Amino acid sequence: MKSVVLESAGNIRIEDVEEPGVIPEGYVKIRVRSVGICGSDVHYYLHGKIGDFVLKKPMILGHETGGVAESDGAAIKKGSVVAIEPGIPCGRCIYCRTGRYNLCPDMRFFATPPVNGSMVEYIVHPAEFVYSADGLTPDEASLAEPLSVGVYAARMAHLGPESNVLINGSGPVGILTAFAAESYGANVTVVDIRPERIDYARECGFSSYINSTISMQFDTVFECSGYGHTYSLQRTASGGDLFLIGMGEEDGISPLRASIKGINIHGIFRYANTYSEAISIIRRYRNRLAPFLRKHIDADELPRYLATGEYEKYLKTIVRI
Repeated sequence: MKSVVLESAGNIRIEDVEEPGVIPEGYVKIRVRSVGICGSDVHYYLHGKIGDFVLKKPMILGHETGGVAESDGAAIKKGSVVAIEPGIPCGRCIYCRTGRYNLCPDMRFFATPPVNGSMVEYIVHPAEFVYSADGLTPDEASLAEPLSVGVYAARMAHLGPESNVLINGSGPVGILTAFAAESYGANVTVVDIRPERIDYARECGFSSYINSTISMQFDTVFECSGYGHTYSLQRTASGGDLFLIGMGEEDGISPLRASIKGINIHGIFRYANTYSEAISIIRRYRNRLAPFLRKHIDADELPRYLATGEYEKYLKTIVRI
């Protein structure tokens, strides 16, 4: 069966790998249909590493996954459209046992070295991390993964109808975090430095501006750009909460400024127990999510597509397997 393999930085190949055989008890076989390209896929392609996660041997890319169940499992019926949660925690550590399995030190997460990802025709995955997305397309189901980051952050922020939220960064995760925040009743403002990103946020129905035009402060700020930590801290009101979601370069958050203003800083890493809620949000806002679903490529096109940087022209690109 076909797979998309990152051999080394800048080197992707389409390779045949063996199709899964016996399906273990408690697992589901899935025909992968749609895999969104994530910034982490691009980063591994460009640099061969993210922080301490270093590509040391060839790895199948992809973790934003929608597909069709090829077997029954738990609440999943064969033929159902499904969304696949790509992390498999150990289930034994203190983080897993207290419901924070996103922090599991032994997490096996798709397309994070040395774990293979989902850009392959078939995968076999634990049934407890496969979610029914009937009524959605596999393309839409693939959005449950990046949206889960926003759901987790919005939940941690305890948002409600009186919440005024700023989202710095209107890339895919920023805009999806905006949807999550709005689903909790929050009043959402989105900012970015790139006009084309602002346009995407507005098309999705959000009040969106170039960040230099916003001077007011917000009780809750979600930093989704990965590079605007200082700006996000400046826009957080005294006593407010700053959530660090985007993973980029450190740019010098001032502990002194945060302390003087009494700002609570929260790190957001992946998510836990979010998929059912994410799928519900996709159903609720599916018409407004249209900009995420416009660009598709076949798996065979991916090596050229990444090499030319064409992915930068689109809010999201979905690879058809």
